[in-house]
Amino acid sequence: MSTKSYLLILFHLVPWSLGMGAVFYFAFIAVPVANRLLEAPQRTQFIRWNIKYYSPFFLLMLSIMVVTGAWRLTDYKIVLGMQYFQDVSTVLIIKLCLFFVVYILAAYQSFGLGLRVTGQGDKAMDDPVSAELVDKTFSKMRVIAIINLVLMTATAFVGLELSRIPYFK
Repeated sequence: MSTKSYLLILFHLVPWSLGMGAVFYFAFIAVPVANRLLEAPQRTQFIRWNIKYYSPFFLLMLSIMVVTGAWRLTDYKIVLGMQYFQDVSTVLIIKLCLFFVVYILAAYQSFGLGLRVTGQGDKAMDDPVSAELVDKTFSKMRVIAIINLVLMTATAFVGLELSRIPYFK
């Protein structure tokens, strides 16, 4: 395998790792810290700040994975030619379907739930929001983050199956 192929794999796995780390932080570190250590006003600000930066970062990592995955598939297409569809399509369809669900859940998490709490723009972060709404929204976002962790792990497993398709002899 060429250096270019290894770099493409690296460029695909780094955003996956960063995205998984962000989701893990959001679901298993930010929530417990906020609930155990902070009082209502500070917890609300902490949660709003986490949502404001977590959502765009996670969506960016997912978007980079789409682009780098497409770059990587170009190698398969070049080497396999028409055999590509027979060898790769089933595994790739499963991977893309799983990833699509992750992306839709992340978009709902960001735009459907996150904007309810953070508002739009920097000045919106100073607007008063009820602690009850923030806690309820944060709980829903945490559940979605845990689901995304499971789905991203499944996507990585399917990606490993995809990488076992021999095309370099």
